Amino acid sequence: MATPQSNGPPVFGPPRPRPNIVLLSLEKQPWFDEMFKPLLGALKAGADIEEITDPAAARQAFARTPRPSAVLATDQGLTVSTRISLLHDARSYVRSSGGTLLFMGSFPSFTRPSDVKTLFDALGLPWESGDYYRTTFTVNLGMSHFSTAGLTPSYSQKALHLANVAIGDAVYLPSDSSRTQSMVFAPERVGDLTQTPAAFGQAGRGKVGYIGDVNAEAETTAVVLAMCGIVPST
Repeated sequence: MATPQSNGPPVFGPPRPRPNIVLLSLEKQPWFDEMFKPLLGALKAGADIEEITDPAAARQAFARTPRPSAVLATDQGLTVSTRISLLHDARSYVRSSGGTLLFMGSFPSFTRPSDVKTLFDALGLPWESGDYYRTTFTVNLGMSHFSTAGLTPSYSQKALHLANVAIGDAVYLPSDSSRTQSMVFAPERVGDLTQTPAAFGQAGRGKVGYIGDVNAEAETTAVVLAMCGIVPST
């Protein structure tokens, strides 16, 4: 009698667990879910997603075992002065526990420049608020902390940039041909080619990421997924 043949893929041990990602939404805007619907859908396809809107629950999430695969700070909640203890918990999650903390969503639109610097100083990074404009950025092939192979080579985005970012921490950078893009003002050559709309760097044992895109461009979804270590579903 012939041995039945399996039509499925070969099995090499148990399936890998899905990443657990926390959306930290302490100052959530009413339009967030609709504006970021494509990104949220992509995250849910590749990970288990939990949204936290309460500071006490956030403290528990930063300290729990196993730790979240990544925490996405979707707004300016960690910059509120009365939440300094929560920021300390976030710092410990990253620097001591090896967690990944990303700042994105409405964060670049609602965070004061001085608070941006204070926040990243607390996390041990020299990053600070930079210029704000739209232009076409090119992927930085010298990015040190993840492969850029799956990212769009270049695309236009309006972003709050970061300054004082090491070249190996910049995900995208303007090029010599980049010009500001505005419906009101004439295009101008981008003068500072070191500022980046997206950064991802080492902080202690963990990683910190920043997404300055303020319009949730479709191409930015791949950047967030890469920072979270998620391979997009095909």
